Amino acid sequence: MRSTDILIGKFCNLAFSLKKPKITPKDYYAKILLIKLWGLGNLTVIWPLINRIKEKYPDSSIFFLTFGMNRGFLERNKNIDRVIYFDFTENIVRIIARFFYLLAILRKEKLDLVVNFETFNNASALFSYLTGAPDRIGLNNKYEKVMYTHWIQQDGSLHISGLFQNLLKPIGINSMYSYSCFEEAAQEKKTIEHILGEHGVDNFICIHPGTSENFLHKRWGHKNFVELSNRLIEKYNLPLVFTGTQKEEGLVKGIIAQVSNKNKIVNLTSRLDIWEFIELLRRAALLISNDTGPVHIAAALGINLVSFYGLTSPGRYGPLNKNSIVFYHNLNCSPCISADYRNPKCKNKFMCLDFSPREVFYKISGNFFNGRNKFN
Repeated sequence: MRSTDILIGKFCNLAFSLKKPKITPKDYYAKILLIKLWGLGNLTVIWPLINRIKEKYPDSSIFFLTFGMNRGFLERNKNIDRVIYFDFTENIVRIIARFFYLLAILRKEKLDLVVNFETFNNASALFSYLTGAPDRIGLNNKYEKVMYTHWIQQDGSLHISGLFQNLLKPIGINSMYSYSCFEEAAQEKKTIEHILGEHGVDNFICIHPGTSENFLHKRWGHKNFVELSNRLIEKYNLPLVFTGTQKEEGLVKGIIAQVSNKNKIVNLTSRLDIWEFIELLRRAALLISNDTGPVHIAAALGINLVSFYGLTSPGRYGPLNKNSIVFYHNLNCSPCISADYRNPKCKNKFMCLDFSPREVFYKISGNFFNGRNKFN
């Protein structure tokens, strides 16, 4: 998939490099398409920017294109008129067919503006160009800028929120970035209260040991989660609620199997939809998670947070809330995932994620618990 995307980028660079972009900013856009395919965490970061676009252009219709794996999340943003899904598959023929099917639908809409939030995806840049929208905004990566009328320099030193915020500057949105705290979902709140009530759980710690299927090597070792869980239960006697997707059931069950006091464990892996999960996090005293989508959800909700970074940098993708602890070694070889390079193998045996459970435990205790063994 990545190789195909690079080939698309090279082709587009040759095909469009001689065409000078036309800068035609407007005071009004009737129809706006936003694109972000990968990453629930990225969609969480983009959420407040959608609201700012609507504030700037209240009479505009906003469409959002994302992967089908994110289904159910963006529908709760009242400022999005329509969510369009690109169902991901490894079948290249189906991908191409879906690409042109969605393109035909959107061309009929006669879009006025496209904002592409993808940080390294040539196919989405080509898609932006082929929509026929007169104004198109995206990042200046190796091959992509030729397909935009407004392009923003790809700055690796910026946090992803700042980079996304910069994409809105061509349309006059310059405010400082801040998370949006999600509105409480009434039905999902009742569901979570019922589940927690069934298990007799009130104050609890949520542990999310999985990551995106694309980045399995971003996971802190499952034995580390076992030792940390044992220490937390022994010291604080708090329930631990484990979460994850259906594909992460084996990972979570393997961790729970080695935890000493299973009476303090609640396994909700694959049981919750995205908004039930958000309502669960809203009630958690603490989230412990790898570098993945729930980190930004927890940060947006303002709950205490512990996260582990190795292959990616917290300076780029870390949580922005002050009540968070981020573990990151900042080795010479890290971060090793970027727009131009994805580490297929690690010669250093992923030392970047070699955080001691003892160290993690003591930092949690020192930052989030008071002298009476209760959360601050």
